[in-house]
Amino acid sequence: METIQKIWNKKFILLFITNLLVLAAFYASIPIIPVYCQEIGITGSGIGIVLTAMSVATILFRPIAGYLLDNFNRYRVYLLFLALFCLAFPSFIAFPIFGALIVIRLYMGAVYSVCGSATMTLASDVLPPTKITEGISRFAFTISIGMAVGPYVGIQVQNHLDSKASFLTVFAISVIALICVSCCRIKYPKVKRKKFSIKDSIYNPALPFMFNMTFLMIPYGAVIAYSSILAQEKNLMSFLPYFYICLVIGMLLSKISTQKMIDAGKHRVLVYISLIILVITMTSYIFLTTGAHLLITGFFFGIGYGILQPLFQSFVTGTTPAPKRGVANATYLLSYDIGIGIGSLLMGCLQESIGLQKGFALTAIAYVVGGIIYIVYSDRYYRKLRKAASAEAPAKEVHTLAPYMKKEVYALQEDATVYDAIAFFSEKNISGAPILSKAGTAIGFISDGDIMRYMKEGKLAPMATDSSTLFMEYLWDPDAEFREKINTIMHLNILEIGTKKAITIDADASIQEVCKLLGESGVKKVPVVSDNKVVGILLRSAIINYLEKQYLEQAKTTHQAG
Repeated sequence: METIQKIWNKKFILLFITNLLVLAAFYASIPIIPVYCQEIGITGSGIGIVLTAMSVATILFRPIAGYLLDNFNRYRVYLLFLALFCLAFPSFIAFPIFGALIVIRLYMGAVYSVCGSATMTLASDVLPPTKITEGISRFAFTISIGMAVGPYVGIQVQNHLDSKASFLTVFAISVIALICVSCCRIKYPKVKRKKFSIKDSIYNPALPFMFNMTFLMIPYGAVIAYSSILAQEKNLMSFLPYFYICLVIGMLLSKISTQKMIDAGKHRVLVYISLIILVITMTSYIFLTTGAHLLITGFFFGIGYGILQPLFQSFVTGTTPAPKRGVANATYLLSYDIGIGIGSLLMGCLQESIGLQKGFALTAIAYVVGGIIYIVYSDRYYRKLRKAASAEAPAKEVHTLAPYMKKEVYALQEDATVYDAIAFFSEKNISGAPILSKAGTAIGFISDGDIMRYMKEGKLAPMATDSSTLFMEYLWDPDAEFREKINTIMHLNILEIGTKKAITIDADASIQEVCKLLGESGVKKVPVVSDNKVVGILLRSAIINYLEKQYLEQAKTTHQAG
């Protein structure tokens, strides 16, 4: 079904690619940094301090990131901080000193906290208001893929280049991301700035999702940080790059196979399935001895997080008002910083006491705790927020297309015949109607002109001629050929004759968007949809009448002023 507002619009696609590149660059640097530190004489706890410095800075700066995104032009803020993020990678080469590397990592954490929060917020701003939940569930997939592809890229680059060349390669990836987002050119109105306060830097409605996701990210942090060490212990290093490939494949497969369920709102069952998969996967690490087992764990690990990460992100963004999405995303993404940090720290302790395999298996407890939190509170909380948002939707509709559309919808069901359509047109005194599926979604449109074109096979008069007039002329004085043809098509399904792709428009679209759609499509009637349901019919004549009144009012004002 085509609409004037699509999820995969140009700006959304550019932001999608940008975020994927940024995350790939960031996570590619993780396996490169420890090797670089060893090359310049930093070992043991020193490497841990360098790596941990960024996590500390990210956690501390997240609230400030939310404030910047909600009180300044979001697009310009992102451009600035992404440029600063790019500079972090060559800085590693320029300042090969322990103290300097700590400062660079702190700097990197601060700027990345803004970049990570900004892209999700910008993406939600370029999505149709009625498709934010579906769109963000797709966009959040960049996080899952970036976190999986990044380490693979880092390992491959490190294997074929020296550390300095590796940092320059990652720098090049981040610059491509900067160029990509520069093509978006998202415009924002001036924002009324508020004074910064700690209280306002946390978005309270996002805290339950943040708290829930923190537990679910603990095993992720353990696996990402210690998979290479485990592979070394088991002499499986040759399989490690392919572990990340399997991780990506699992994520892609989960996204492709579950997107329809996500769009249909079947979130609960998806969370349950993913948690069961992840618990079994993490528990199986205790039996890990072969490369095949390592690859299988990567695949199922990818399936689980390919569902969970986009899903929880959509819970937050889809229930947050546009002006608050910056601070909401910054609040929620603390779950990644804290969860991954706890997972890494926890595995460091468990490695010495019980070993990595048992440690990985033990982190499955975090999934159980996260699942209980979801069942007891998060699921109901999300449904409550969605219900509140739906209750506000009709009020928004009144200020958009409601005054110009017919709320009494005359529509045909998908199993109707041409005979049914002609009888319906006659009964309702109309010349066309949308075709609805059993679920009430517009899947096509049929008009008297469609019937005429089908019968005459392109031999009608030019399209400028009113098809309704031709239809009446033929019915008024039908010849033998016409009678024969119309009798042969009466039993046909209307989808065989009508337009199979319904041209629709969202209920909250602007008049400018309506004019663009009518001008490009050439149609006279457009079904108006809200939450994929037809709520009215917009006539071209009503919009023309509105524009004429606007013009006359403007002309009158100009005349009086003169």
